Amino acid sequence: MDIPTKNLGQYVREKGINITKMSRDTGIPYGALYDSLLNTKKKRDLRLGEALAVCAFLEVDPMDFADKEAGGR
Repeated sequence: MDIPTKNLGQYVREKGINITKMSRDTGIPYGALYDSLLNTKKKRDLRLGEALAVCAFLEVDPMDFADKEAGGR
């Protein structure tokens, strides 16, 4: 799993974000969000557009979840 998806998943778990509401508000299928952010047995990376939509929903900067060691800010 890529670092941004892993970091976003950790953030969503820690904050107790409701992914059903996230799915409704972003238009991303619930299963895709669940498999990417909460299901530790699946290793589905968020697509770029999905990650940006999730960050907009959470009102956070996408760069907060970037891999800092790979050249992120």
